[in-house]
Amino acid sequence: MQQRKHSRRAGKPATKREAMPPKIEAAPKQNPFTNIEDAVNMVIIDAARKRAESIHIEPGPKGLAIRFRVGGVLRPAAAPKPELQDEVIPRLKKMSRMRTDDERVPKDGRFGAIVDGREIDFRVHSVPACYGESVTLRLLDRATLIKMDKLGLSAAALTKVRGMMSKPRGLVLVAGPAGGGKTTTMYALLSEIGKSDKKVVSFEYPLEFNLENVTQSQIDPRLGYDYATALSLVARQDPDVVMVGELGDADTARAALQTALGGHLVLSSIHANDAAEAIGRLLGMGIDPLLVATGLEGVLAQRLARRVCPACRQSYAPNKTQSMAMGLRPGQKLADKGRGCKECKGTGYKGHVGVFAVMPVTDELRDLVLARPQPGDLRRSMGQIEKAALNKDGMEKVKAGLITVEESVRIGQA
Repeated sequence: MQQRKHSRRAGKPATKREAMPPKIEAAPKQNPFTNIEDAVNMVIIDAARKRAESIHIEPGPKGLAIRFRVGGVLRPAAAPKPELQDEVIPRLKKMSRMRTDDERVPKDGRFGAIVDGREIDFRVHSVPACYGESVTLRLLDRATLIKMDKLGLSAAALTKVRGMMSKPRGLVLVAGPAGGGKTTTMYALLSEIGKSDKKVVSFEYPLEFNLENVTQSQIDPRLGYDYATALSLVARQDPDVVMVGELGDADTARAALQTALGGHLVLSSIHANDAAEAIGRLLGMGIDPLLVATGLEGVLAQRLARRVCPACRQSYAPNKTQSMAMGLRPGQKLADKGRGCKECKGTGYKGHVGVFAVMPVTDELRDLVLARPQPGDLRRSMGQIEKAALNKDGMEKVKAGLITVEESVRIGQA
């Protein structure tokens, strides 16, 4: 295992290489549990090979429990032997450059590993719990950085999104639940814009991936450098496009809208199930409806559906009534959950695919927002249109054999 050394000379600004997380070469060994370094490495390798989205390390009365979230579902994983378990979390904190002398406060850190040739970043977060610190690691595989036309947007939806992103000013929101792929979508949008002749500045916390032709800045609330402060200074960078990691509070949302109205295209995300809820959240934060109505250009709402494993997928022929209702061709078959194989680790699913609803802000919607609507009014006015778009996109992916009917229904009802 090799770890990069970083310069700590006071007063010397960090270079881009020094600002990157340390890279750890993780390689399988014959006897992996003889010491804590090898034991932790094998947990990392196991999670990466199972394509886990996150690792959950939870101390309990009976020892350390380790679980991997794979395909959105938490599954038990092997823990190191008991005599090494007390050293697992301190080892991870050391790898992540987190303080090891205080277990009473939450902490954030990160590190990198190379597993089977895949470069993976790990975002680490700890919180104090009853039996010690609980640690969660999110796996960010650089191979997941995909192009905009590979997100799974239909041709019509892609045209709408590119139309919104071509505006000279305004706020474009990516809305979805936690873990719904919003960051992947925003990086895809930024990557495409970064290839143009526009100056792009992004403010992130934490900074997940480095993008070419994008000026990326990691905020640090502990130093008073938060999203709102960053946005108040961004005009000095003379940007065309600004990305804000998340609109999580009123100050950030207000600053993002004001930046948009100041002549910049602003891209951000918000935790909301759909466009109606996203707009409702902005109004619920106390943002002036005039600011929302004039500053918001559109919302891209998305969910993640589990993709049927192509190696063990099964198919079935729906009955005549179902075929007519879904507009299927005569004899067309649909995908069912896979039987389970080595490729999908027995789950029947492998990977995810996005299901989208694109909602540009129309004059009618601006008028509705200016009228200070109640949440129920927004839902009634926008909900049916948006749900139809989401269901339509899900059904198209069912017809393409990417997801099951049950998965499409689950996504549409979430």
